[in-house]
Amino acid sequence: MIAIADIEPGGKEMFKPTLSKKSSINILPLIDVIFFLLVFFMLFTSFRTTPEGLEMQLPTAQTVTEQSQENIVVDISEDGQFYLEGEQLSVENLTARIADLYEENPNRVTIINADQDTRYQHVITVMDSLRSAGFYDLALAAERDS
Repeated sequence: MIAIADIEPGGKEMFKPTLSKKSSINILPLIDVIFFLLVFFMLFTSFRTTPEGLEMQLPTAQTVTEQSQENIVVDISEDGQFYLEGEQLSVENLTARIADLYEENPNRVTIINADQDTRYQHVITVMDSLRSAGFYDLALAAERDS
């Protein structure tokens, strides 16, 4: 490093470096944060559901009546997956869980929320499972036709 000697009044020498250190912003941590946010939002949008649980398009009807919240709700997705209280279950597990709920309160109505594009066979499978557990008061969910 080359230094230039200056003499101050009073006889002291000051050395001034000719090369100055440049400040720089380290961009690697910023890239890490941006990559993390990108991955987070990609995963978040792929697991998107409605606040009620599954995103379903119910069929519409003009004679729809609202049911109380004390009922049991079984959801059937478009691809035939069965859900009870937001938990995905197989048909066997669904039957066992419904039987437990029947023992707690046999007077409840079971509502079947089936997507409008669900195969009819999936609805019949759930109805058969509910009846084998003891529930015969069944209702099919629909949205009011506007």
